[in-house]
Amino acid sequence: MRRSWLLACAAVLAGVTACGDSLTEGTTGDANPPALDLAGVETTVDTILAFSADARDNLGIKTVHVSATGGVAFTFDTTFTSAVTTTSIPFSISVPRSVPPGTSVTVTGFATDGSGNRSVTDTLRLVVGNLLPPDARIISPPNGTVAVVGKSLVLSIVGKSGLKVRSLGFVTSGVLTAADSTNFSTPLRDSVSISDTLTIPDGTPPGQLTVTPFVYDSLGQRSLGPSIVLSVQTAASTTSTPVVTFGTSPRVEVGDTIHVAATDQTGIANLGYEVRITPTGSVVAADSIVSTGQITSLFRTFTMALPFTTFPQTIYVRGFATNAIGTRAYALLASGEIRTDTITVVAGATRPLPSGGSVADALYHPVRDRLYLTNIERNRLEVFSFADSTFKPSIPVGSRPWGITAWPVNRRGDMGDRLLVANSGGTSISYVDLNPAPLFPSGRVSFTYALPNILAYSVTTVKSATDPDVSFQQRTLYDFSDRPQFLAATCRGGTGPTDPCGDVLLVYSTTPTGGQSIPFPNKGSVRWENLSDSTSHFFFEQAIGQGAGRSDTLGVIRYAAAGFGPDSVDLVPVFQRTLTTTGDTALRSIVVVVERLGFRDTTFVRNSGNFRRAILGEGGPVLGSRALMYDATRGLEGGNVIDPVIDLGVSRAASVNDFIANSFSRVSGAAINFDGELAAIRGDSTYLIDATLRLQGLFQTSGGNPGFDFHPDNAGNGTSIGLTSCYSFAASSEPVIEIYENRSFARVNTVPIRDPIIGPIKSALRPGEIVLVGATARGVVIVTLPSNFVSGCP
Repeated sequence: MRRSWLLACAAVLAGVTACGDSLTEGTTGDANPPALDLAGVETTVDTILAFSADARDNLGIKTVHVSATGGVAFTFDTTFTSAVTTTSIPFSISVPRSVPPGTSVTVTGFATDGSGNRSVTDTLRLVVGNLLPPDARIISPPNGTVAVVGKSLVLSIVGKSGLKVRSLGFVTSGVLTAADSTNFSTPLRDSVSISDTLTIPDGTPPGQLTVTPFVYDSLGQRSLGPSIVLSVQTAASTTSTPVVTFGTSPRVEVGDTIHVAATDQTGIANLGYEVRITPTGSVVAADSIVSTGQITSLFRTFTMALPFTTFPQTIYVRGFATNAIGTRAYALLASGEIRTDTITVVAGATRPLPSGGSVADALYHPVRDRLYLTNIERNRLEVFSFADSTFKPSIPVGSRPWGITAWPVNRRGDMGDRLLVANSGGTSISYVDLNPAPLFPSGRVSFTYALPNILAYSVTTVKSATDPDVSFQQRTLYDFSDRPQFLAATCRGGTGPTDPCGDVLLVYSTTPTGGQSIPFPNKGSVRWENLSDSTSHFFFEQAIGQGAGRSDTLGVIRYAAAGFGPDSVDLVPVFQRTLTTTGDTALRSIVVVVERLGFRDTTFVRNSGNFRRAILGEGGPVLGSRALMYDATRGLEGGNVIDPVIDLGVSRAASVNDFIANSFSRVSGAAINFDGELAAIRGDSTYLIDATLRLQGLFQTSGGNPGFDFHPDNAGNGTSIGLTSCYSFAASSEPVIEIYENRSFARVNTVPIRDPIIGPIKSALRPGEIVLVGATARGVVIVTLPSNFVSGCP
């Protein structure tokens, strides 16, 4: 294998000779060894391993030696010819393409000084491809724990790897040689934890026992973790009291966990915890396990079943253990007092995703009574059942699923038995059939809709560069990414409360890339696709107008993909025919401000509960973001226009500009109520706008959190009388869900939860209750409130 590495020896320090040069013996009498530290350096190139070697000595460094083994191998030696007390040597190693990403590389290094003293060898683990290095650690028991001959210990080991964990275990050395491991089958996970028993057989001599964890990844690479050292003693030399520790979060849910561990040389017979509502009051909840007394180090993670329904609730928690001879002890503070943790019990139940990943969007389907979440990192839908509060088998979809919506049925908001999922890693929409099928108990992808390639261009008159008296028309093409991001399902048809849906128009934003045409790198677009007849529309209405000093005529072309819909069609021809008042045919053009055609990354799209309208909020970290409303019942312009291209359902450019003037905010989320008469744009505050984008008021929400949703029954524009609900739910930078009322624009209540919501939040109605679902750093939190928790309107 060819090895390539790059060094800048001359840049280290003056006085460095060529690698391998010798040096005469230095001064004598120096007993202080040098030190050398290896540190990884971040790089954006997957085929480069970058790190540095930092050496120091009180008198002077003589040599530095660095070597690497594993996926890449090399050796570096250098000798200093003058007194150098500190140096930092950068390394940038090229990795051959034949080395697969995830391959481990172990770097070791040491330094010597002029007296021959050698530093401790430092070790650095790197992984090819900018992945995190694998890691294995023993969580329990702690280092220095006493192990007793003839008894056992329970080891808690965690492991992780960017290439998934194939096996996790431990090896021992010292007074006892042993090994054990747990193998995992597909689908492999990137982080796992196990419990394993280490038995100290009769006849094991007293002394030190070193236990080292290890992890194997999917490539079969083995990585060792930091060791712990146990002190092995005979049973005759043990007289002790249990040493207890426990841990839980300062904020817990009623079904959260508590970890209790204890060690005792005579063995643990009982282990548990107690909960009180006053520091010295009676026990209101407790749990424990009984052991044989043969295990000297025991731990257990208990699931608490706290008897509370009103939140927040303060509780006081203790952990305890009893040893084999009946001595009972609580966890203690350093002062020797009994440790009592003060903990707040909050609402909700947080569920980690079954195989990790992250949630991009979510939808509650009331007929199925299930929550469907797009797991963008695992290319699937996670399925959570409210009937038994468990995750069901996931549904594989396309690449990097992002937005999700339901197939619309009518203006009552009834959903069909299929979902629509945006595959942002491709250019398609997955139709997910929710009916169970063989091998697909939660549903399956029954159809994939290929989205078209839509190109915009402008035509303008310019002067010739060679002859200023000559003018010509210049056509400039703008190629946007066609990868869908957020989705909103709307439908044509009547506007009555029970009218059925007509054609389904799927409004979607696109995922931008850096390779798009200037001036649109990293800017997306907004479109709708008629899923009933495979026709398309590119949103340009917000850009109608004339730029300073120029006039750009718009054209838009649709190229079909996989045979879906017409091919090479002018969605917006450069000239459109109209009728004059005398009945003659005339031509007109659409003039736009080109820069306003594009939308910044993460443009949020949401549909109203009755599938009539959609709200669009332009994302991005800058001020002056735009909001648009779309009404599917308006249709294309009519009257004297022979070639209609303007969709009257898209907000007028003047209304878009007026919203910017009234808010001038960064947009981090968007929501819309049931009938689409009121929408919310989440920014530095939350701005409430009506269907014409007129600002109605604002909520004083905090931070740039995207989480916001209306009560499912919220309807009207905030001034209507006799509404079922005029409440909304907002995530916060604090671990609470805020409840607002959109008549007074006031916060009327809060619901405490364990962790702040950092992603979307959804509200849904189930029989007798309101369900709030939000994405947190530790999974998905589900909060259930009584249906009368918020009801009516003041």
